[in-house]
Amino acid sequence: MKITFFIGHMGYGGAERVISLLANDYCRRGWDTQIVMLLSNDLAQKLEPGVKLVDLSLGGGSYLKRAPRWLMEIRKLLKREKPDCVVSFIGRINALVLTAALGLKLPVIVSERNDPRHDGRGKWMLAYCDTLYKTARAVVFQTKAEEECFSDTVKAKGVIIPNPVSVEGAVRRESEGFRVVTAGRLAEQKNHKMLMDAMERVTREIPEARCTIYGEGELRSELEDYVREKGLEGTVFLPGHALDIHEKIADASVFVLTSEYEGLPNALIEAMMLGIPCVTTDYPGAEEVMRDGVTGLIVPRGDGNALARKLILLARDRETGSTLGRNAQRDAEEYRTENVIRLWRKVIEE
Repeated sequence: MKITFFIGHMGYGGAERVISLLANDYCRRGWDTQIVMLLSNDLAQKLEPGVKLVDLSLGGGSYLKRAPRWLMEIRKLLKREKPDCVVSFIGRINALVLTAALGLKLPVIVSERNDPRHDGRGKWMLAYCDTLYKTARAVVFQTKAEEECFSDTVKAKGVIIPNPVSVEGAVRRESEGFRVVTAGRLAEQKNHKMLMDAMERVTREIPEARCTIYGEGELRSELEDYVREKGLEGTVFLPGHALDIHEKIADASVFVLTSEYEGLPNALIEAMMLGIPCVTTDYPGAEEVMRDGVTGLIVPRGDGNALARKLILLARDRETGSTLGRNAQRDAEEYRTENVIRLWRKVIEE
């Protein structure tokens, strides 16, 4: 059996991790497995030696300029390889793969990995995706909120599969002082300035509070300037990527997600699985991950004052935080890797 995955690259990120887990699983089971990368040949995921990598980034350049060549090269590859199953991740790439596969009678599964209303594809591309998704064998969504962005015909092909999460090797540790952490790309979507605004207020009442923001991205310089502007040097730290992220955050007092929108946030679920008390913004779909007041706390997007109040509450009432963490750990069991891979196998092998 032969399976081909399509994605932008295999660098850091939730979608890349899911593909690495699926590709490794099928490779170990004896399938001929390949991953086609369309945006770059970045590789940060651990892959089995038998997983083949194909670089179709075509030397870079704008999306529109590369689109005609992508379509030609993808179609050529599919006709040559004749995979038993094609799995594509992320909106625009899904559109390319489905367009290139028209008339080839190959089973194509596409997966949405973010909120389609806010991921930058625009109304025209969203409508085009909706039309093309009707030709897919199945459409995998992470949340109902994502699925609701599409027509009833596409919803009929929809399957909800959450991200697989694993925190093996990391053990929850009690923190010294009050340590706030987050992890994610340094980008507008994640709104790290909201967290910094909250920390400015938190340190007025809890001077020993510290915050670490793990991740890299295009806003690094801007966020470093914001730290200085807010006078948060020595309070807020941006150390970049951490390969051992679970070990790094295992002693956190609180994990915070301040996103404007999300698909299904791996970092938040991983923190829940570790039993860390969590606070998240009310991005569409947040209530599918977290039960407010039971497995974590939810605050309005962009409201640094509301976030500061919740952080101060958790700093002063450690027992509430411990209860939230224990409840979150129980709920997060459904995201364990083996459970999620079982759901993917069912979709792929049917």
